[in-house]
Amino acid sequence: MKKIKTLFFVAITAIAFSFTGCEVFEEETTDAVCNIDSEYNSYLNAVTAFSNNPTRTNCNNMKTRANAFISAASRCSGGVDVSSARDMINSIDCSDF
Repeated sequence: MKKIKTLFFVAITAIAFSFTGCEVFEEETTDAVCNIDSEYNSYLNAVTAFSNNPTRTNCNNMKTRANAFISAASRCSGGVDVSSARDMINSIDCSDF
């Protein structure tokens, strides 16, 4: 049951970021504010760590990295409302792990 819960959590997290669209990653810019590679890679590393070891600490780290990625994507998207993605991430209860 815990494995299913883990997979569901990772799927929900991935869906939360689908709204940002590929243009954020494909957009060529010299503006350092829009370089989100670091936040994106940190988020992916946190997802991998959580998938391999679904603990409360890894869950909280993934939420933190997800929020950092959401913030970076928001800065680069010209003010797209990210509140629903942030609300979804922050509503995840890591105490179950």
